[in-house]
Amino acid sequence: MKIRRQYFFTALVLFFMFAEQAPGCSVSFLEAGGQALAARNMDWPEPDGRVIKNVRGIEKTAMMPPEGAIPYTWTSAYGSITFDMLAQVPGIGIINAPGCGLNEKGFYAAALFVDPPEYPGPGGKPAVRCGEVVRVLLDTCASVPEALEKFNDFGVTELSISGVNFRLHWFLADRNGNCAIVEFPPENHGVISVHTPPQYGTMTNSYYDPSYAGLALYEGFGGSLPIPPEDAVRTSMVRFVRNTWFSLEAMAGETVEKDDGFFVMDKVKQTEGTTGSQSRTDWTIVYDLKKPDLAWTAIKNNSRRTIDLRRLDFNFSPEVYSMDIQSPGAGDVTTAFGEKSGGGCRAGFTSSWGLFLVVPATLAALRGK
Repeated sequence: MKIRRQYFFTALVLFFMFAEQAPGCSVSFLEAGGQALAARNMDWPEPDGRVIKNVRGIEKTAMMPPEGAIPYTWTSAYGSITFDMLAQVPGIGIINAPGCGLNEKGFYAAALFVDPPEYPGPGGKPAVRCGEVVRVLLDTCASVPEALEKFNDFGVTELSISGVNFRLHWFLADRNGNCAIVEFPPENHGVISVHTPPQYGTMTNSYYDPSYAGLALYEGFGGSLPIPPEDAVRTSMVRFVRNTWFSLEAMAGETVEKDDGFFVMDKVKQTEGTTGSQSRTDWTIVYDLKKPDLAWTAIKNNSRRTIDLRRLDFNFSPEVYSMDIQSPGAGDVTTAFGEKSGGGCRAGFTSSWGLFLVVPATLAALRGK
């Protein structure tokens, strides 16, 4: 099945205008006792989001390449579960984008906001907008080394209209213990910066070099500043220090469990009204890359819901399986995503491939009405 997309870029621009208010996110890779976990807080002004199952065998074309550029094309080789942001744009409808996800091979990819990078542009290669990088990697890569090689196949392009910038860098991890941070800091003038492995498997919303330079000022990392307390202003740097400190604490035992991932993310969680919080934590996800499976909580439902990717049927299906991130209930919800033995429920989307616009007619379905 081939999908060519004509997206409403005006909607996309308005969606990421929220990013200009510098929402924060935090991610950590935890490894001990043969276990490998990825934990992520999604800090975002809008609580709405979808958990989406993405299937194999879909031919895809990158959205809206720059004038004169050839769009990158690929076929999804692996199935995945992604957690997608939603925002309602007046007069346009609901739009969404994958923030992070895990594929059936135990490969994890996440996009976090960062100060405006300088992307290389097509450079004679097929073009991929920065917002589609997570989708491309989850669809085509089984490991971090494969993902780093994949960046050679396309030129990452930005979206900047009327002063609104689409600002992302990427965190990658896999079941084999590989970890990488990929970004395009402005001082590199379009040259990719890859840190694999990073000094610590943590990232927030600042570039690698200033993050680690700041970390060196704190106790336990070579400096004399105390670790920021619980009530400290939750800037990107404060979250990075606390994220790294408590990640090391979590990995000090013989192994790591999902509880450790939730423990670390709780230490960097933002709440509405907290001093210095730029956006609240709307959902938290912990991925077990070995199994692979995942669990998440949300601001409207703090009960854990779980999905076991080993039980899912990722073969192509015309139905699209998804769930409201803020949905009620608790426990194992794998059956809602189409297991290998059958079953599951359709949840109202007409497409789930990358960034897309959900037309207003589907609003009632999306909100479970």
